[in-house]
Amino acid sequence: MTDISPVCKNQSMVFFDSLGAGKMWALKMFDAAAKPPRSLFLGNINWVGNWDQCHQVKSNGSRPEFRGKYCRASIGIPKGVLPIENLPGLENAKLEVGICFPDQCTEKDVAAHVRAGLDLVTLTFLPVVEVECEGEEHPDSDFWIVIGVVIGMAVLIAAATIYDGVRRFMMQSGEVDFQDATAQRDTSDEIASSSNDIPLKKLSLGGQENQGFHNDETPTANQNGGPALQQNGRPASQQNGTPRNQAARSATAPRSADKQQAVPEPQTTAGKLVVGCSAIANTEFVFDTYLPDTAITALDGIRVISTTWVILGHVFNYATDRSRFVLLENGIDVWDLQKEFNSQTIINGTFAVDTFFFMSALLMTFLTMKKWKRSGKIYGPKEWFFFYFLRWLRIVPALLFVVAVYTWVLPWVGNGPLWSTRQFPPNRSDCVNYFWAYALLIHNFIPNGIGSKCLGYTWYVANDYQLWAISPIIMIIMFFSPIASFILMFGIVVASLIAGGYIYQDLYVYGDSITTLLRVWDDYYVKPYTRCIPWMIGIAFGYLFFKTQGRIRMKAVYVILGWMLATAGALSCVWGSFANFGEGMTKIDTLPHTLYNVLTRILWALCIGWVVFACHKGYGGIVNRLLSWSAYRPLSKMTYVAYLIHPAIMLVYMFLQKSLIFATEITLVYLYFGHLITTFVIAYIIGLLVEFPMANMQKILFKQG
Repeated sequence: MTDISPVCKNQSMVFFDSLGAGKMWALKMFDAAAKPPRSLFLGNINWVGNWDQCHQVKSNGSRPEFRGKYCRASIGIPKGVLPIENLPGLENAKLEVGICFPDQCTEKDVAAHVRAGLDLVTLTFLPVVEVECEGEEHPDSDFWIVIGVVIGMAVLIAAATIYDGVRRFMMQSGEVDFQDATAQRDTSDEIASSSNDIPLKKLSLGGQENQGFHNDETPTANQNGGPALQQNGRPASQQNGTPRNQAARSATAPRSADKQQAVPEPQTTAGKLVVGCSAIANTEFVFDTYLPDTAITALDGIRVISTTWVILGHVFNYATDRSRFVLLENGIDVWDLQKEFNSQTIINGTFAVDTFFFMSALLMTFLTMKKWKRSGKIYGPKEWFFFYFLRWLRIVPALLFVVAVYTWVLPWVGNGPLWSTRQFPPNRSDCVNYFWAYALLIHNFIPNGIGSKCLGYTWYVANDYQLWAISPIIMIIMFFSPIASFILMFGIVVASLIAGGYIYQDLYVYGDSITTLLRVWDDYYVKPYTRCIPWMIGIAFGYLFFKTQGRIRMKAVYVILGWMLATAGALSCVWGSFANFGEGMTKIDTLPHTLYNVLTRILWALCIGWVVFACHKGYGGIVNRLLSWSAYRPLSKMTYVAYLIHPAIMLVYMFLQKSLIFATEITLVYLYFGHLITTFVIAYIIGLLVEFPMANMQKILFKQG
């Protein structure tokens, strides 16, 4: 006790004397401290105590007078004592104990108290690893800078919305003349977007987006919606007399644009920029479900379903977050859920990312090749500059907005026994130190993986741009010699298989796919040279769409065979490694699991390719109807931002808890739907604030030709 400061020692003596005398404030202070709880052998090693009650403590009438202060002590656990240390990431797990101390006690004082307490009960072998106490902390200048930027953006959007609203009112009241030339929808001048193939915003106030950087056809950063396929001046859906998507559309989306007069655009660039920031105009855009009959309508459904699949997997992942300490009372129970057969649909949600890669590459290739054919030449220096710059401009603003808010604002929005402004969010220092790498979209290449730990899931955004960056080499060769380009792509796929297989087999942990994933994260999972296979297949399908504009006649037997093979292939991708999870099953050896891991990248992309191809060419049936449901359309325009923000929402929710959650399957299902709804609501708000105005500005300022 000699290490305790005099002021803390005096306050502590007052507490012990008052506790012995049965004073209510001292009893509450003692009650606020953590006690050994239930579920210790289910992983409950985070004893939080009662944070609120500790803050309510006030030593009324005592001298010296003080208040309660919440502290957390981390105590080392000997190896082999608790089964939770067998979980990946918890090999060095510590017992976390929440304690209520007098407010003048420092972290060093608390550590000395805890050490003395352990010695008193003969637990001298347990080390006090760390003590963290709440203190008087205030936001730094970075916080106020980010808040100032956000407020400034909100004011700008509000002003633009007021301007647009007044303008609309004056038009409707007859004070401003409508110009019939701009009153009708012009689908040729609408911009598509979907960031990382997770969609963004288009300029028009509604309608089908043609994915254009300039002249409405160079693909944007996100490739949302579907390209208008034309052949000999006729829509692809009407080739051979068959309206391919008409049936699906008539059952799903009203052609409101044909029945309603649109608000004409302002005539000046400044006016267009202002209206492009209007929440009214952008909300109309979001909820407009119009698509021309020529659109690849299934892409919206695939995009939304893939995004919700990613969110589902992350609900389980972030609920079991162990970056600082366990957040569940029964972590071992949740870990054991992976042994169930249906858990594979959650664990293998990683295939959804391959779907995004495939869609981005398909649309990029189709639209670029179409434009080159029309002009008879490839891009010149100016067009190549815009090809790269506008893609970057479409992706990065929303990404940096999320990174900035996550890094410098979120630490100050919460409190509680699990919250720490100094250590929330987890791995925050990586975002601070490598903010520049996020801006350059190279954070997945920072050595030792430290650039992809703060917002680890954004590795996908970096990969998307990196694969986009190398694609012109393939497309240029493809334009002049398709055979040579396919040989090149085949070589890239083979090289990726060899590189990925070599890395994976070297790090594979026999029979443990989850631990293997953690080990291969830095060198395999987040690198474009191991994730490029779906992108290459997407380029191939983009060329196929380019060469087969219009409907292709296929025999029924081939259609049935295609759907059977695609279904079987997709199911084998999702459930093919269940032996590594099922209890009592023979685990998979290194070679077959390595082959499974690398070859399913090919198989999954081919399966998705068949679904898109069959649906667009008139052989999708009920699948096309389901994927073309008009309700997907508004959600598809928000999926990029939804992807960027959903893990932050999950972390905030988990770390704001005042007690640990006892998780069951139904608990996690409810968490999933809660996170899903919250994610899209916030994505809509951020879209109005950042993504949609930036996409409109890009279209207005950089439109070519």
